[in-house]
Amino acid sequence: MNNLSKVIVNAWLIIAIGTLVYALVMIYLEGWDKGASNLFIPFIATSWYLFRRGMYKRMTKNGQ
Repeated sequence: MNNLSKVIVNAWLIIAIGTLVYALVMIYLEGWDKGASNLFIPFIATSWYLFRRGMYKRMTKNGQ
């Protein structure tokens, strides 16, 4: 389970970075008014990354 948790944490980090790059490109191409709505997905992905990383650290600290 420990290796799977590492993969999931890293996957959320990759998703967060990828969606942030996409959002920034869309802001550049469409302007702030239309492109700013694309920042919602990177925010959610970053939140999940931080949550999963915290849970992973807590699990490894407790020896599970």
